[in-house]
Amino acid sequence: MPRFHARYIARNGRRGTVRLDAIDLASLSEHIESSRKGYIVEIRRVTGRSGASARVRIASSMLLAALDSLELMLVSGVRINTALRTLAECAPPGNARRLWTEAVRLIEESGSFGESLRQFPKVFNEPMVGVITAHETAGRLADGVRHVRDYVAQMQEIRRESVRGLAYPALVSVAGLASSLVLCVFTLPRFSRMLRDIGVTKTNRITGFFFGLSDFVVRHPGCAALALCLPPAAAWVALRPRFRPAIDSLMLRLPIARRAVEALSMARICVTYQALSESGIRVVEALEFCAAVAGNAVYSRGISRVIGAVRENATVGAGFDRAGVFSPEVVLAVKSGEGALPQVFARLADYYTSESKHRVALALRMIEPVMLVLVLAWVFGVALAVVLPVVEVVNEIH
Repeated sequence: MPRFHARYIARNGRRGTVRLDAIDLASLSEHIESSRKGYIVEIRRVTGRSGASARVRIASSMLLAALDSLELMLVSGVRINTALRTLAECAPPGNARRLWTEAVRLIEESGSFGESLRQFPKVFNEPMVGVITAHETAGRLADGVRHVRDYVAQMQEIRRESVRGLAYPALVSVAGLASSLVLCVFTLPRFSRMLRDIGVTKTNRITGFFFGLSDFVVRHPGCAALALCLPPAAAWVALRPRFRPAIDSLMLRLPIARRAVEALSMARICVTYQALSESGIRVVEALEFCAAVAGNAVYSRGISRVIGAVRENATVGAGFDRAGVFSPEVVLAVKSGEGALPQVFARLADYYTSESKHRVALALRMIEPVMLVLVLAWVFGVALAVVLPVVEVVNEIH
């Protein structure tokens, strides 16, 4: 990783040190002289950690802006290494500058832009690298960058819908769990002591249930800590490759979430196939990339069955029919458009991208009342547990 540690003396005589990513020593010297108003005393290169490039991430919005600038420079006739140097110099310090700086070094060593991007799997997945490599081989790198930019924008929109579908249930669950723990640990024990102090020894069933639950949580704080760890633990389990197939299969069995999950997975598959097919990549290779980005193990296995059928000299439409996981309209569309699959998947991509918004919104409209009823039931139960003993005491006084 081309990172440098420099010692310099400012014009006011103060000494300073700085550690920055830079393309070369000349650009680092120019940066220090212009921004720090100083003169370099010593520069040494800092050796990067092994595998650091594979862990680099940048925001999708920053990547889209960089790809727009890169396409503009390539269309204007700027060489790829010069364009990447410009991106590196304009990028803010951090992962973005590190990515483009390292890309400059890799492309000057290997001569291949696609191979240099392969070193950053967290930013450029295999379909994106495949599109760049295909256009680079054909001498149309600017078109490849434009296709990748459009692909990133579409996938970002699909990802946004996925996050929107998960955010509300997760937020309500975490808020409900946290407020319940606060009630059980702080509020209900104090109210219970107050009732004992005024001589109340017998309570109704609702109050007894909540007081018992509070007493259990106070006596066993480990259970409270375990309850707080449940949401991140569930998220960790859901992301593990070992448990992912079972969870994905379960999601497709839930009536509320099934259609939203189907739309999101099909949108990823169709958008990826469209981008790859327009770049001239072969059908089998494009389908392999689609299986990798489907986002659902059931649909990934379905695409794998399609690949197996195509390798046995069956048509793509027949493979979709044999897979047994795709909707009838998808199978019919692919069968009917065997001679123009890029156009078919382009129409399917547009359909499922817009349909994913509708289905996620519909799923949220169905989930919101259920969660609202559960929250109201819990709040009403706590309110009864607090109010009923007060009413009983007032009745006894009268």
